Amino acid sequence: MAIKIFSPILKHKRAAAAILVVAILAAGGTFTLRARISASKDNTEENLAYARTVFLKKEDLNESVNVSGVVQSAQVSSVTTGLSNKVTALNVKVGDQVNKGDVICTLDDTDIRKAIQDKEKEIGEEKQRLQDAYNKAAAQVEEARRAKDNEKKNQDTLVEAARAARDKAASALSAVTPAYDAAKANYQVMEQAVSGAQREVDAATDARQKAYDAWIAAGGATEGDAYLAYQNADTVLNEKNAALESARTLYSYDSYTQAYNTAKEAYDAAAAERDTAENAYKQADAARFQALDACDTTINTALTALQDADKQLKKGVDSKALDDLKKSLEDTVLKAETSGKITDLKVNVGSICKGDVATIQSTDQLVLSVSIPEYAINKVKVGMPATITSDAASGAIQGTVSRISPTAGSGDGESSGSSSGFAADIAIQTPENIFIGSKAKAEIILASKSNVYSVPLDAVTAGDDGQDVIYVRQGEGTFSPVTVTTGMKNDYAIEVSGASLQDGLEVLADASQMPDTGAPMPMGDADSSSAETSASAESTSTGEVAE
Repeated sequence: MAIKIFSPILKHKRAAAAILVVAILAAGGTFTLRARISASKDNTEENLAYARTVFLKKEDLNESVNVSGVVQSAQVSSVTTGLSNKVTALNVKVGDQVNKGDVICTLDDTDIRKAIQDKEKEIGEEKQRLQDAYNKAAAQVEEARRAKDNEKKNQDTLVEAARAARDKAASALSAVTPAYDAAKANYQVMEQAVSGAQREVDAATDARQKAYDAWIAAGGATEGDAYLAYQNADTVLNEKNAALESARTLYSYDSYTQAYNTAKEAYDAAAAERDTAENAYKQADAARFQALDACDTTINTALTALQDADKQLKKGVDSKALDDLKKSLEDTVLKAETSGKITDLKVNVGSICKGDVATIQSTDQLVLSVSIPEYAINKVKVGMPATITSDAASGAIQGTVSRISPTAGSGDGESSGSSSGFAADIAIQTPENIFIGSKAKAEIILASKSNVYSVPLDAVTAGDDGQDVIYVRQGEGTFSPVTVTTGMKNDYAIEVSGASLQDGLEVLADASQMPDTGAPMPMGDADSSSAETSASAESTSTGEVAE
């Protein structure tokens, strides 16, 4: 409903009636006070002719919470610096509109550029050192590989010479082996032929020695059995030696023995030469392996050094200090991180700046910062619509509750005073229609009904049958009750519906102005309605006190 009714006069009249009741109670009487209408009909009609009224019209009815606050930017950024440098150029002033990336001011970068130059030279020298170390390691690898190739050639020559000497000695051994085998075979045949005679000689020699020992043991006389036994043994030995000599002569013993010994001497010498050459070959092969293994060790050591040098070269020189200097150089040009309006500027050309330089507040994203009363906090939710009004804006502005603090604090709304509340933000949908810092009020819509009739809260009262009624004007100063069904309400109005309602009906805004709407109030009844008493007192020009 478009019309909101306030009645400060009515409040004063109700207060006067309440004072009258209190005065009667204070007198100690046991009377019952009943306020009645005693004015004349003409006087009543004259009063109602000028009564406050509203006209029925279907409109939207909102259940809402009203708050107030100050318009602020939802996006505030600070241009800051950690440098302590002199400002050489300032491109903005307070109130200027800037875009993200715009240069705010420029700081002196002379020392930083000199430091960068020195650091780049230092890093260049270090890179050259790493490159030289890599090149040296690579050269050592190549040198070690060439050394191995040369050593391999030398060792292969030595091994080949040892192999050739071994093969030559083996050939020489093979050359004397047939003669040796033949001489050995003849010697063995001869030795086998004379071996029987030789064994008999050996046995006769033993027997003669035993007979001799027995003869000497018997006294050594040239007569006797012992002597004769010795003589016989000596004769047998002589015979056996003669037989052995015959056998040797028969089988050319001396010739075969000399031939065998000569062949064996030549064979043994060739075999020893072959063995010596074989050992020399084995030693040369082992020496080759050891020499090449030592070369591989040298190569691997050089390769490891090369890999380390390569890693260092690829890793490069630690440039964090240089990066920090370049970042500091970039930081000498201070730029806006967001778009908006410059609302604070703390430097000027020539000043030394550090910390905050400028404050930028976005004019495209504004919020109304309010405080929601504690009694309403359970009703208000993020996302609820709100209607904003301000003396600095023409017409209502739409918004949406975008933030509600989870904890209560001191109310920061315009009219909150010292009462506690929950800080909240209402996002403004059309920020171009209002200004940062403006005071504004907002109606947060909790619920809404469209196309319904509504009347002021005081327009609805209880009829004689206990049902809700409103008073509709029938003529000048004449109103009749119409039964209604009530619905949603807010702080000012209440929804009404009924078969008799239609657009244009004129409704009494305060039903308590009707005559005979008061109810008796017994003395001392603490639960009696002060509103009823006040209404009766307002409608009466003279009162009546009954026992």
